[in-house]
Amino acid sequence: MKTDYEALIIGCGPAGMGAALELKNAGVDFAIIEKDAPGGKVNIAPRVDNYPGQHEIPGPDLAMVLFQRILDNKIEMISDEVTSLTKDGDLFTLIGKYATYHAKTVLIATGTKERKLGFENEDRLLGHGLSYCALCDGHFFKDKVVAVVGGGNVALKESIHLAGLVKKLYLIHRRNEFRGDRKLVDKIKEMDKIEIVTPYIPLEILDNGRVTGLKIQNREDGSEKVLDIDGIFPLIGQDPNSEFIKIDGVKNEWGTIPFNKGMVTSVEGLYVAGDVTPRDIRQIYLAEHDGKVAAKSMIEFLGK
Repeated sequence: MKTDYEALIIGCGPAGMGAALELKNAGVDFAIIEKDAPGGKVNIAPRVDNYPGQHEIPGPDLAMVLFQRILDNKIEMISDEVTSLTKDGDLFTLIGKYATYHAKTVLIATGTKERKLGFENEDRLLGHGLSYCALCDGHFFKDKVVAVVGGGNVALKESIHLAGLVKKLYLIHRRNEFRGDRKLVDKIKEMDKIEIVTPYIPLEILDNGRVTGLKIQNREDGSEKVLDIDGIFPLIGQDPNSEFIKIDGVKNEWGTIPFNKGMVTSVEGLYVAGDVTPRDIRQIYLAEHDGKVAAKSMIEFLGK
């Protein structure tokens, strides 16, 4: 089994696949390492209607469209989970569950995982009234009643976006004060469709196969009530998939990976692309673009 490469890509989402096509065209000796299904979080999107060249395509179908390019170009795929990334001299060492790999350059394109509310029916309701992306799925809830859970800038911005689509929106936060920018909070307070519900926490998502309601509890007096809703957006944050990185100085305090021009990290030969970066806007085509930019930087580095 081959384990030594000029370049390795960790993650076969849009960022990793975008990079792979550029590396393939340049004749670089490389492979993609992916632990799950190719396509990353595209696979969990009920439908995507903002990807260039596609019109209202289910997420899993778009993931297959993207991955078909990898298959057509006969790009090497390794099914493994990287548990450790270190660097010794000029070589990176990637320890996986099944093998250890070495490369002169590495692209981290591992994305993020959504923070969940922790209810047993949460996974089952994904795409059935529950979404983690208002920008992606808000149009499915046109003229309906929804709840957003969260108090940071993402929750505030996506609530403002949703308010232009839905009939009514409950913005639920565990504290009376929001963590997001005051300017956003002030704007929300001016919007008739948004009702701020604080200081409350979710207790249970009610459903009949689709989201029908949300039971919440007041953190100050313990009282409970049920909101009749058609959809819920838990926007309490995302955690980057970066635990495996064992190189000092690569990650910031939040676990995301800052970069310089060309998607270059603080470590020579190490690159990053996609949602694992400190990005405010997360879109499929942006991740793919990141990957292409990173690949060009990797090609230039290898050429030297």
